[in-house]
Amino acid sequence: MATTHIKRSTSASRLVNYAEKRAVKKDGFNLDIQYAKSELKQVRDVYGNPGKTQAYASRIAFSPLEFNPQDPHDQATVLAVAKAVYAQAYPNQQVALYEHADTDSLHVHAVIGAINLETGQKMHGNWHQYRDHLVQITDQVCREQGLMVTKPDPNRHEKRTMAEIKLRAKHQPTWKDQIRQAVDHTMQNPLIRDFQAFQDDLKQQAVKVWERGKNLTYQLLGTNYKSRGTKLGLDYEKETIFNELASRQTQSRTNQQTQRTIKATVNSARTNFNRTEELSGHSDSAASHSQNVVGSTTPADRTDRPTGQPPVSDDLKQLRRQQQQLTSPIKTDLTKRLRGLSKTNPTDQSAKSDRPQTDPSRTGQKHPDRQSAQQPSEPNHSSNDGPNR
Repeated sequence: MATTHIKRSTSASRLVNYAEKRAVKKDGFNLDIQYAKSELKQVRDVYGNPGKTQAYASRIAFSPLEFNPQDPHDQATVLAVAKAVYAQAYPNQQVALYEHADTDSLHVHAVIGAINLETGQKMHGNWHQYRDHLVQITDQVCREQGLMVTKPDPNRHEKRTMAEIKLRAKHQPTWKDQIRQAVDHTMQNPLIRDFQAFQDDLKQQAVKVWERGKNLTYQLLGTNYKSRGTKLGLDYEKETIFNELASRQTQSRTNQQTQRTIKATVNSARTNFNRTEELSGHSDSAASHSQNVVGSTTPADRTDRPTGQPPVSDDLKQLRRQQQQLTSPIKTDLTKRLRGLSKTNPTDQSAKSDRPQTDPSRTGQKHPDRQSAQQPSEPNHSSNDGPNR
């Protein structure tokens, strides 16, 4: 049963120096293990792609139930299995292998050159993808060699020491568990989107956190208990926390942009709706005006309407009936008043009756006296002393 690990590094020489000191056996793939540092540097210089990432640090550990760390035969077998794994996982990379036997399990440290020997390009991706790829290859090679395959641990995102495991078996919480619980509670809050908010929220839970190089360090306030995120587990490492915070910021900006787009669309729709209502109001007034014009036409105009024109609406007929009902009392009142006036002036009627009637036979004759009387006489100014006022 084997477990794997891989992480990016900015110094290939430093990785080689660390792994070479305690190595019991070593081997290389696509390079001479005796000149690992110089050959890794030559490849970077030839392809002119130095960059920040020079290599990837990886590790494969085997269970003590299968291999004895002090047995030379087991040491050779483990190194051969590790070389088969990395040769299949990274066939175009430089790989330096160093086997350690200073713990309960045999494990092999691998320094993987970042540059592909065929394309000259660097490895692209993140260490999560590299680890998943390496795990699949490791399980495949272990099956081929007849070894046990590592089963996924549901708590693999948490790292626990033997002392923690014993305390947990006794149902006794540890100070590291307090830090883990505080970090889990903080990351469950979707409003935590930057490292400052992350620090402030943890401080309210009596946990202090700060950056220390590539790691995060956690400490219980008021105590000397502190630990790096790499010792607590994968979920508490700096890269995991920062990636999650960056993802939340991106999601927040996307949501804000979507809300602004929706708001602009709604406002535009409301404006168009109001304009439509205004236009419909003008059309209604025009229609009412046309109805009034139609209502004011004379009966003669209505009789001359073409036969194809639609009949008068019921509303217009009702309006006309109301007008007739309103005007009929006015006509009746006017008639009564006229009759009253004719009764109050009987002298005018008698004078008209006493007037001599003209003989129709004499209408054609001229009456000189009457005509002369009808002609106006010239004014006599002799009797006037001055002009009239």
